[in-house]
Amino acid sequence: MPRRSRCSRGVLLGLLGVLLPATPLNGQITLGVRGGTTLSTLHFNGETGSVESAAPKYGAHGAVSIAYPFNGRLGLALEVGYTQRGAELTILDYDAYYDAIWWYDYFDFSLLGRSSLGPAYLLAGPAASRRVACYTVISYRSTCESVGAVFREYDYFLIGGAGIGLTNGPVTWVAEGLYNLGLLDVDNEGVTNAKHRGWVMRLGVDWRPG
Repeated sequence: MPRRSRCSRGVLLGLLGVLLPATPLNGQITLGVRGGTTLSTLHFNGETGSVESAAPKYGAHGAVSIAYPFNGRLGLALEVGYTQRGAELTILDYDAYYDAIWWYDYFDFSLLGRSSLGPAYLLAGPAASRRVACYTVISYRSTCESVGAVFREYDYFLIGGAGIGLTNGPVTWVAEGLYNLGLLDVDNEGVTNAKHRGWVMRLGVDWRPG
């Protein structure tokens, strides 16, 4: 197992070890499931190489979570999810333009603070992501490696957003919108300075066991 992966898992287990003893377990823990769509792109700073423009691309998103309330207004949620990110690019190559679609599959690990405002709430916190697949479409579908593209395997994000919940007994149905702000340049070759940006729109359900 890669060292970084073991380190990330150790940090998450450590957080759980700290939070669990400090949290009342009398039915207040909330388990959650989320599913939805992403609208992401690549944001280029300065020199973009042969990339003329980048447009958003749709993808899929899913996550599971465990949430710990500190009181009636504040809480903390640990999430593990799958997110597709990417962009539709216009590329100039030897005085000819062509369109390319890049997309990447990530496993995300997020620690989100939650502030409740009645049925509505705010979410914010850091996330770490590990890329597990990378694809491109130019005139055919191929892996990033086969066309010589080298992208960073890991990325880090700041996530912020809001949601609203409708409670029915132990179950709460939720709708959420989150913005993902990528912190690292994902181009390992240094040709461009490209960072992920994008929205996640999702629906889900929270359940209080016990």
